[in-house]
Amino acid sequence: MCELNVKREHVCSNYKGSSGNMEAVGAFRIFERSLIKRDLQYTEYYGDGDSKGFLQVKDIYGENSVTKLECIGHIQKRVGSRLRKLKKNTKGLGGKGKLTDKFIDKLQNYYGIAIRSNVGCLEKCNLL
Repeated sequence: MCELNVKREHVCSNYKGSSGNMEAVGAFRIFERSLIKRDLQYTEYYGDGDSKGFLQVKDIYGENSVTKLECIGHIQKRVGSRLRKLKKNTKGLGGKGKLTDKFIDKLQNYYGIAIRSNVGCLEKCNLL
């Protein structure tokens, strides 16, 4: 008997494998099931920067049939993380009047505001 204390036979787990691959397998199942059960095709994949899930579904309905979109918050977070890593690994960047954690937070915030203020500008501004 499992933790659910269910008396009938059932499967407690619907995934066997590494936890790192779970998101990719789950995304594939969702996209595949949408076509089989609902005759529906997803055209966009909202991701968090980790491309494992997207790589599983980008060609599921045909070559490059799914577009990857990313959450602005995740992009903003990566900017801060990479600036902190750069500061840590490059001598002379940190310190008073230079790249401090407070300044990185401020840059990260302004970066997020700039992206949110210009959503759709790639097409409008002919930057593609």
